[in-house]
Amino acid sequence: MMLWLRVNAAVFAVLLTLEITEILLTIGFFRVAHGGSPWMLHAGGWAGIVTAGVAWYTSAARVANAMSPTAILPVGRPLWDRLPVFSQLGSPMPRRTGA
Repeated sequence: MMLWLRVNAAVFAVLLTLEITEILLTIGFFRVAHGGSPWMLHAGGWAGIVTAGVAWYTSAARVANAMSPTAILPVGRPLWDRLPVFSQLGSPMPRRTGA
């Protein structure tokens, strides 16, 4: 999802850290279920705490920037400035422009 959408750097960081958390937790749960040590599960928990911090900053920045005439907290530009090629081809359904 983070590669398909045109999101700013802060939202991309939330999605990236969330993906890392999910991968670490999945590996950790499989290791614990098969008798392994829970260190990977603990790493996933710490990654989840990092994800919560990044998500908190992103939401706080969006609220603060919406209430101010100028940006207070930076969130970065969209990672992809151009629209994808397929979205530039036009709508799949023609639209009427005249009455």
